[in-house]
Amino acid sequence: MDIQTLIDDGASGEQIERMFVFERYAWMTLSYDMAMLLDVECCIEATNSAWARASGHSQESLHGKYILEFMDFEERERILASFQHLITGNAATTTVAFKFRCADGEFKRFNWNVLYSPDFEAFFCVIKDLSDVNNIRHVAYHDTLTGVPNRLYLTEILPELIAAAQQNGSSLTYLLIDLFEFKVVNDTLGHQAGDIMLQVMAERLRQCLTNQEYCARIGSAKFVLLQTPCGHQEALRLIRQVIAAVNQPEEIDGREARVGALIGVVLAPADADTPAAVMKLADHALEEARRGGKDSVVFAHSMDRSGLEL
Repeated sequence: MDIQTLIDDGASGEQIERMFVFERYAWMTLSYDMAMLLDVECCIEATNSAWARASGHSQESLHGKYILEFMDFEERERILASFQHLITGNAATTTVAFKFRCADGEFKRFNWNVLYSPDFEAFFCVIKDLSDVNNIRHVAYHDTLTGVPNRLYLTEILPELIAAAQQNGSSLTYLLIDLFEFKVVNDTLGHQAGDIMLQVMAERLRQCLTNQEYCARIGSAKFVLLQTPCGHQEALRLIRQVIAAVNQPEEIDGREARVGALIGVVLAPADADTPAAVMKLADHALEEARRGGKDSVVFAHSMDRSGLEL
C-alpha cells in the first residue's frame, strides 16, 4: 500500500502522516529485503512486495494481522518482550530472529532488525530470510543498522589485502575513523536520530572509496576505510574527501546535526605488515588524534612508538 492509494481510499491525515514516515526510511521501503510497519500492539500496518517472494503472503493478506499469529507458540513471549523493551527501555533498535509461518504453513527463520519510533508509536522492521544461504552470509558479515561490512568481514579481508600489497610492491591505506561529537547528536536529538546519522555517514564514507565494500563499521561510531593501491599522497586526498563528507550537516526531524572526524592512518606494509599490528597501530594513532580535537589526523609513521608492542 502506497501513499497515493491511502489518499484515494480516503485515509485519515494521521494514517497518511504515518505512511510518510514509513516512506522516509528508504533503507526499508526500497530494500530488496522484507519491510514491515507495526503499531505498538504489533499489528501489521504496511509491508513491501518482498513478502510475497520470501513468505508467499501477499501485502493484502498480512495487513491488519498481528505478527503473534505467525510465530511459533514457544517463541512468542521472548519475541514480544524484545519489542516491548524498545518502548520501555533506552535502546532505539534491536535484532531478533524467530520462525515465521509462511503461506504454505511451513516455518522459515527470519532475522528482524527493528527500530521503534516513540513519536509515531510504531515499529519499523527490515527482515532477512535466514533460510537463504546468501542472506545468512550477508547477516554474518554486515552491520545490521548501516548495511556496510562489519568487523568480522574486516578481519577476513585485511590479511588478503596486506598480502596483495606486499606481493605487488604497493601500499594499502587503513583509515580508522571515529565520528567526533557523535554522542552529542545522540544525547540532544535522541537515539533514533543517532541511528539515522550513522546510516548517513556510512553511505558518505562508502562514496569516498574506489571499492565501496571496503568500508566497515567496527564500533558504535567507528568506521574503517581501506584503499589500495594507495600511497601517502593518495591517502592525503582520501582523507580530505572523508573530512569534507563527514562535516556536511544533516537535517533530522527539522534540526541540524553535525559531527566531525578523528582519523588514525596506517600504510601497510610500510608501517606494519600483519593485520593485528595494523589494527593496533591504527588504534594508537586514533588516540593521538583525539588530543588534537575535531578533524585531527595522525599518521602512524609520525608517532613515537616507544613502548608500543606490535
